[in-house]
This record gives sequence, structure tokens and C-alpha cells, in this order.
Amino acid sequence: MSLEFVKASFSYVITKYVVIILNFLRTLIVAAALGPTSLGEYAFIVILLEYMHYSNLGIFHAMNKEVSVNLGKANKEKYISRVINNTISFQFLNSLFLGLLFILFYLLESFAIIENDLLDSNYLLYIFILAAVYQVKSFIFVYLRLFDEFFDIVKIELFSAIFVFTGIYLFIDQFGISAILFISIVGNLLVIIPSLRKIQTLSFLIEKPLLKSLILLALPLLLFNFLVLLTTSIDRIMISQLVSSNKATLGIFHFGYLLSFGVMTAFNSVIFLLVPKVLRQFNSHSRDVNLMLVQTKLVENTVMFIAVISIIILPIFIREFMPQYFQSILVMQFLLLAYSINGLAFLPGTHLIANDWQLKLIPSFLLALTSACILNFLSIVLGYGIYGVAIATIFTFCIYTFGLFFVYLRLMKEPVFRGLFRIFGKVFIFSFFAIILLYERLPIYFLLVLYLVIYGVEIFKLFKTYYPTLKSYLGW
Repeated sequence: MSLEFVKASFSYVITKYVVIILNFLRTLIVAAALGPTSLGEYAFIVILLEYMHYSNLGIFHAMNKEVSVNLGKANKEKYISRVINNTISFQFLNSLFLGLLFILFYLLESFAIIENDLLDSNYLLYIFILAAVYQVKSFIFVYLRLFDEFFDIVKIELFSAIFVFTGIYLFIDQFGISAILFISIVGNLLVIIPSLRKIQTLSFLIEKPLLKSLILLALPLLLFNFLVLLTTSIDRIMISQLVSSNKATLGIFHFGYLLSFGVMTAFNSVIFLLVPKVLRQFNSHSRDVNLMLVQTKLVENTVMFIAVISIIILPIFIREFMPQYFQSILVMQFLLLAYSINGLAFLPGTHLIANDWQLKLIPSFLLALTSACILNFLSIVLGYGIYGVAIATIFTFCIYTFGLFFVYLRLMKEPVFRGLFRIFGKVFIFSFFAIILLYERLPIYFLLVLYLVIYGVEIFKLFKTYYPTLKSYLGW
């Protein structure tokens, strides 16, 4: 990896953390203004928007894969242009179709043909427009990332985050959820319209054979990016149906989810930047197992370091500034462990995609989804409540990540059990004892000692390895 890319990534991470801080403060403002019950309703809107994000059938992922592995090949320039234009044209038609569905739903509810107890129907127009805007924003981000325009992504994220934060701060007390949705629409439109106009090569183009091949490629890739959303949905459905005071409890769980997911955003952002490069890497070095193991170890140490620091520090802020969400602390801590383990799935999943083995993602996906349903149900029935749901999420992501590496090692014809132990030994040991320490609410320094015993030596080695690059970048 070049020093220039490391510098760009480091700059992006710093900027992303500024955005994360703004989003974190926004989360606190929203949670304080809405309260647990209204926050539970807002959680339903969030999950609806997330599902609508995937209504494109994963075609942006297919575009990303096809362009990534063909970029730089002289005889593929026209093909790349066709892929990009077919992708955005398909999404335009898809948004029109969703608009018709929203109109139909509104009319059916207006004439009392169907009932809607989940959210106020006055939010439907906001939700549709915001979902369409997010689709265009996603396309722009994928396009800019493919051509290494990282700082344009930074500008879009930073400006929209500042605008939305300011608007919500000023208007949420008066207008509630409507303020969040309206300000989000305006803030994102202001940044994506100029960016879209800069892409000179865009045109409306529908080629049925190419679209068919892109969608067939996209569907398995959609599953690869769909697990977190489906798992979160299962969590929320189980809580809303099986836990008493479901809306308030759902709000408490959702706040813990927002905090944990927000913490991992910086890591996920770097992964976002790396996707095209990692696809090309694994496409050209498909049999390099040592490369996979070395990079997996780097990812493991990174995500575990982020998780442990956040598990220790964030509860202090919640107790001080948001005591009404005290119950969210343990949810957040467990979900941080879950998302850390899920971060390990990035490399084997990307390897399978890069080498056209994306269908082999499906068994692990289905097994993890089934496990999520069973484990969530059992955790609630056995009386562990939302904490049990969060723990079940840890095991769900363990099963999924374990399954992907199992498939990878089999394809590489490597010793499976030895390879799995090498990859997961420390992760499983640390996670198992961390769950016990956190659930029993033992002093937090026990967790810190456990982390240093298991990961201390590796963290020190990584610091020695990457400190010269950091030093060079900072000009020390």
C-alpha cells in the first residue's frame, strides 16, 4: 500500500471522526428531545430507510465490483462507462417504482383499507424523498471512491453533517421527527446536486442483457452487505413483540445501537475506501493465504482496540449527560464486541466476491440469520431481555464470520481447523470472558487487564511497524 494512500486514508479518518462527533452529539440531542417512546418510533423510520437503501437490489455493489476489477484495462473503458450508466438509470426507474408504492400505501391507509400503527403517515413523503436522495448519494460515493476522489467524499460528508446537525439542534424541540427528516433532505441535496453535475459522462442507458448480468451479480453481494441490517431488524422485531414496554425498551436498545455503530463508523469508513483496492488485490493474488492471514490480524487488532477503548470511555459520558439511557450502556458494550467480530468478515467476503465465488456467501448468511432468530427468541424467553438480544448478536456475527473463513480455507485447500484456530483463537477467548465481565458488571479494569494479556504484545508490534509512517505523515 502506497504512502500516499495511507496519508489520504489517515486524513479521511481524522475528518470522519469530526463527522462522528457531530453525529454523536446529534444522537444525544435527538434522544433527549424525543425521549424513549418517540425514539422508538424514530427507530422504525430508521430501519425503513435502511431497507429502502437496499431496494436497488445491490446494483451499486455490482457496479463497484465490475469497475474495480476492470479499471486500468484499456480495452474495458467503454464497458466501464456502460456499467456506470446502466446502474444509475436502473436506480432512477427503481425510485419511480418506489414512489408509486408509497402513493398506493398512503391511499389505502387514507381509505381505511389497511391499518398502520408503526409510524405517522405524515412522515411518508419525507421518507420517500430522503430514501431517493440517499440512493443518489450512495452512487456518488461509490463513483468517487472508484476514481480515488477521497477528499470530495470528505467534503460531502462534512458539509452535510454540519448542516444537518445545526438544523436538528435548532428545530427538533419544535418539530420533532419532522425536523430530522426535512433537514436531512435539504442538507444532502445541497451537496449531492453539485457533485452529480460534475460527472460529465452520465447518460440514461438501459441495456437489458447487461442489467440482467449486473443484477444476478448484485443479489449475492446484497446479502453480504445485508446481514447487519437484517440482524438489527430481527432484534427490534423481537423486542417490540416479546418485551414489555416495547417502545421505550426499543428506544433504549436503539440508543445503544446508535452509539456502538457510530464508534465503528471510522473503521467502516476506511474499509469503504479500501474496497476497490482489496477487490483488485484478491483478484490478482487469489491464492495468497499468507496475505489474507496477515491482513486479518491487522483488522482484528484494530477493531478490538477501538471496541475496548469505547467500552471503557463511553459509559462515563452516558452516566454524566444521558442518565435516562443508563440501560443502554451494556447494550452498547455488547454490540461493540459484535460489530468488531463482524469486521473480520470483510476480507474473506471480499476475496470470494473478487474471484466470482459470491454464491458461496449464501450458506453462512442463511445460517447466521437463522441463528439470530433462534438466539434472540431464547434470550428473551429465558429472561435476559435486551441484554440477551445484544449477546445473541455477538454469537450471530461469530457464526457468520466463522462460516466465511471456513469456506475460504476449504477453497484454498488449507488445513481448516488449524487455520480457524489461528484466526479465531484470541477473538473467541477475549469475547467469551469479556461478555462475562461486562454482564456481571465487574470493575472495568478487569476488562482492560484481559485485553492487555491477550492483545498487548501484538498492539506493541503494530505500533512499532506503523509508527514510522505516522511520523512521516505528521512531519515529526
